[in-house]
Amino acid sequence: MNVSSKLLSTALDQVLNQTRQLNQAPEQDTSVLSRETLLFPLDELELLTIEGRDRRRFLHAMLSGEVAALTAGAGVWATFNNIKGRTIADIRLLDIDPDPKQGSMLALLETGASEPLIESLDRFIIAEKVFFERPDGLCLWLLAGATADETLRDLGLEVPEQAPLAHCPISRDGLEARVVRMDRSHSEARDLLLIVPQQQEELMLSLLSEIPRGSSELLAAARIEAGPPRFGIDFTHGNIPLEANLADRAINFNKGCYPGQEVICRINSMGAPARRLMRLQVTAERPPEPGTVLFHGKREVGYITSAIRSAQCQPIAALGYVRKKLCEAGTMFHVGEVGAAAEAQVLESA
Repeated sequence: MNVSSKLLSTALDQVLNQTRQLNQAPEQDTSVLSRETLLFPLDELELLTIEGRDRRRFLHAMLSGEVAALTAGAGVWATFNNIKGRTIADIRLLDIDPDPKQGSMLALLETGASEPLIESLDRFIIAEKVFFERPDGLCLWLLAGATADETLRDLGLEVPEQAPLAHCPISRDGLEARVVRMDRSHSEARDLLLIVPQQQEELMLSLLSEIPRGSSELLAAARIEAGPPRFGIDFTHGNIPLEANLADRAINFNKGCYPGQEVICRINSMGAPARRLMRLQVTAERPPEPGTVLFHGKREVGYITSAIRSAQCQPIAALGYVRKKLCEAGTMFHVGEVGAAAEAQVLESA
């Protein structure tokens, strides 16, 4: 079976390993998330605190998103790119405290992404006062499902505004935590991320004890079915953000310059990148490995990034890159080899 060496060489090691493990998972039925809310441990994200009086101006000049206009309680999805427009890091940035001197921001990154980000940003710091620190003692839990907001309200807890990455502090019975509107299981940011001090984790779990737990495999299946791309596997250092359909999610085309802006804006003005991340339905005996090549006729035209057995997208839901001329829904590909029995069908863009 042919495998894309480009994906394997640019993926984040830990994210790649986690994605490979999904191949062994049993079929996942994500319909439960349309009826109720489940609680998931979310240890696959890294946190990075950013402080210093120049943090806002510096990050605005470095990232693809609008940072300068952030206010307390707001957040932005952005990417940090090299001069060729390739993605070095994918960042959810939260403005925690807007005080110019003593305030801070919090970045959410995929596991293994914070070190390359810090190393790359450090090269641009000359005299700016910007400091990066990995906070200790914080735990992450995700409330995912159609009733996530109601679940917290029923407990007397506040929920953030509806904007993606909106966030707010919550407090009850000694619990002091933060709730962030996320898009981990769905593209409409209806999930709620709980950032909890480690010493208060048991208290938080006690408050949420009536909520059923969900598995990492179920959460991954929901994400793959819905399409939000995961950095480190669904887009990597080998991709520009436009290929992962982030034009309307993580890029502000009206802001000032940032690394890679010229390339990204030029490609966007031409209409579409040469390939795009698509939602796929795969018919095969088992989920294809990350990087498994897609063929249209005898031509290699793309590759799989993530796949898992799915009750909603039988037998297998997947994400993968496809040449832009072949992105129409219903287009069929052979998976792994020319003429292979395993096939993939385009559903829609991720």
